Amino acid sequence: MNLNSSDNTNRISKYGANGKTIKKTLRQFITYILLFITFNCFATQTKVTRVIDGDTFETESGEKVRLIGINAPEMSDFYGLEAKKYLKNIVENKVIYLQTDNISNDRDRYQRLLRYVIIDGIDVNKKMVADGFAFAYLKYKFSKSDSYEKAQIRAREKNLGIWGNSQNDSNKPKQFDETIEFWKTISPKAYFIISILILLILYGLYTYFKK
Repeated sequence: MNLNSSDNTNRISKYGANGKTIKKTLRQFITYILLFITFNCFATQTKVTRVIDGDTFETESGEKVRLIGINAPEMSDFYGLEAKKYLKNIVENKVIYLQTDNISNDRDRYQRLLRYVIIDGIDVNKKMVADGFAFAYLKYKFSKSDSYEKAQIRAREKNLGIWGNSQNDSNKPKQFDETIEFWKTISPKAYFIISILILLILYGLYTYFKK
C-alpha cells in the first residue's frame, strides 16, 4: 500500500511539473502570437526604391513616405545632401516596416504617408535625429516626441552631424524656421484679407499725419 501511494505521488508530481512546463510554453507561444499580430496590424512591409531627401522616400508601390517626427535640411540647405546620403545608405533598396502613429495624421498636406520607419529593429526616424542628420520636428504632436527631443539634445551636446559645425556662423544649419512655415500654411484668401488690413492701416496713418 505504501509503495503504491508513493508511486501515485511521484506520478502526480511528475504530471504537475509537466503541466507547469506546458502552461509556461503555451503562455510564451500566445505572447509571441499576440506580439506578431500587434506588430503586423500597425506596421506594413515594403521596399524603398528611391530616397528623395533626408526625410522622404518612395516605395515600390509608388507611395511617398515622410518620416514622422523629424525634419531634415532641404537639399538646398546646409547638410541637406549629407542627410539624403545618410538616409539612402540606411533604407534604399531595402525592405522596411512602416508604422503609424496613434496621435498623428495618416498623411501630410502633400498626401505623403506619415510613418515611423523600422529596419532590423531600428527606429530610422530617431536614428536620423540621434546621429545629427535631422531635427526633432516638435511643432506637431507625435507619440515619440520626448524620446526624439532627448536624442536631439544628445546629438547637439556631442556636436554630431549638423551640430558639428554649429559654432561656425557661415555654416550654421538652417533650423526649421517656424515663422516661414507659418506663412506657408496661410491660404491665398487669408493673404488677401491681411493685405487689405495692412492697406487700411497705412491709409489711416496717412490720413492722420496729413491733417
